[in-house]
Amino acid sequence: MPVLLVNVLMFRGELKSVPKQIRRKIGKFDHLGLLVLVLAFGGEQGACGAPPDSSPIVFREIAAQAGVPFRFDTGSRQRHDLPEVMGGGVALIDGDQDGWPDLYFCNGGPIGSREGKADPPGRYYRNQRDGTFRDETETARVPGPSYAMGAAVGDVDGDGRADLFVTGWRDQRLYRNEGGGKFADITARAGLSSGLWSTSAAFADLDQDGDLDLYVANYLDFDPNTAPYCAAPDGRRDYCGPEDFPAQPDRLYRNNGDGTFTDVSASAGIALPGGRGLGVLIADMTGDRLPDLFVANDGSACWLFENQGGMRFREVGEARGVAFDGQGNALAGMGVARGDFDGDGRPDLVVSNFYDRSTVAFQALGKGNYRDVSVSLGLTAATRSVLGFGILLEDFDGDGRLDLFQANGHVLDRARLGVPFAMRPMVLRNEGRRFVDASAGAGPWFGRSMLGRGVAVGDFDRDGRPDVVVNSLDGSASLLHNESRGGRWLVVDLVGRHAGSAVGARVKATVGPRVLVREVVGGGSYLSASEGCLFLGVGAASGVERLEVSWPSGRVETWNDLEVGGRHRLEEGRGAAR
Repeated sequence: MPVLLVNVLMFRGELKSVPKQIRRKIGKFDHLGLLVLVLAFGGEQGACGAPPDSSPIVFREIAAQAGVPFRFDTGSRQRHDLPEVMGGGVALIDGDQDGWPDLYFCNGGPIGSREGKADPPGRYYRNQRDGTFRDETETARVPGPSYAMGAAVGDVDGDGRADLFVTGWRDQRLYRNEGGGKFADITARAGLSSGLWSTSAAFADLDQDGDLDLYVANYLDFDPNTAPYCAAPDGRRDYCGPEDFPAQPDRLYRNNGDGTFTDVSASAGIALPGGRGLGVLIADMTGDRLPDLFVANDGSACWLFENQGGMRFREVGEARGVAFDGQGNALAGMGVARGDFDGDGRPDLVVSNFYDRSTVAFQALGKGNYRDVSVSLGLTAATRSVLGFGILLEDFDGDGRLDLFQANGHVLDRARLGVPFAMRPMVLRNEGRRFVDASAGAGPWFGRSMLGRGVAVGDFDRDGRPDVVVNSLDGSASLLHNESRGGRWLVVDLVGRHAGSAVGARVKATVGPRVLVREVVGGGSYLSASEGCLFLGVGAASGVERLEVSWPSGRVETWNDLEVGGRHRLEEGRGAAR
């Protein structure tokens, strides 16, 4: 009879979610409330399941053959400057309005003294619509800050073209799309110049006035000339932690509708101290049809800013159950993703976390409240041995359930002490009540160790499957072509009435007896911007009988009998009003 040793399960409130046959074998709780299990039962799997030899989820890495040789330059000179281990976002953006996503990679470079060398620019690759990309960085004119971090995409002036915002250490840039794949730097004119260390950013119409506002997470005050000397346990110099530097406040910019923005952080109520923000997501988290702001902070409570209307917000993270994990611990929050992973019609939340802590899953309970269900979902066991960054909730095998993709890699180089630095990425398949690590059967790429950071999802080749792009530190970028077997997808592009934005729109798709709920969010993942379309996995079904869209404006419309295998552009005002 096989013996399964289960690591310490650090939870107090999830015992009722543990299977009965396991509860009967529970020994006792110690005085810290930590449950230690030693289970012996035949033919059953543990919390995260045994890694399968093959998986319905399959990816093939194609960056080289697709013409994308990008490598993120950390600029490392053995000084252990903190930005070197934090950067690496990527954006999918249709910069030339041809209906196919192009790629923009943020880039780093030397920190402090430039030693007479030009800063390496961010790279822009134009989709050739034949499975390849062409480097058009010089034509696009989007070099980014001298040390770029992340990117966000949105039509800030309502002209129908996607604009690009790039964050960075002590700098950030807004590039206006002028058409034809060319951009112009309008940062100063737009009122968005900053000397802070900006990380993730997201666009959404937060005050519902018809144009896109901008939330920017800021990290900490790092100066290479005054940074302290930090050492590993063996005395060797290493990167300092975030606690060694003062936090910098986030910024909220209101779109004035004339090509400029106004900093309304203080009046909006988001200028809180001590955040060190890394991940940002905008969605209706509380069920009132207003876009709320979730911020994953590094080493302190995560924030949930509940929209009060009139561009005013109230921080309610702890009251809503998303500030800390289920044991009351602050997260080293990196990336964030949102989606209905349990199929109950309420979108949930996942946040990637530090090594030996595990990714955290917050289940939506209704009425805007959440709880940590990481243990019962298998995430605690599956992700404790990695440090997660970019994260996605997406249906990669088309079975109607949202799977989890995560890029991993440490920020402290202590491999000589037995702690891995480069780490393998992972894809966890949703099997209904738990996530199972399917990486071993998902393709050779998942066997590589890397310093994974930014991750975005989209359909590169318009075959209807969700593909993935990954940016890694001092390593080659990865384009993962989805070659999963079995399921099928319906791909939906939602186009709102104002600036084309559909952030906050929610879809209910009827597929036989099942109803799938998906929504458009602003931001998400880590430092990155995904394509923004919705992938509805329908299994073997040939179509969607009914698709209902609840727009942020309050309008509810339906479309009937949508065929699977195609891409459907649904514009607000064109459906049947309910």
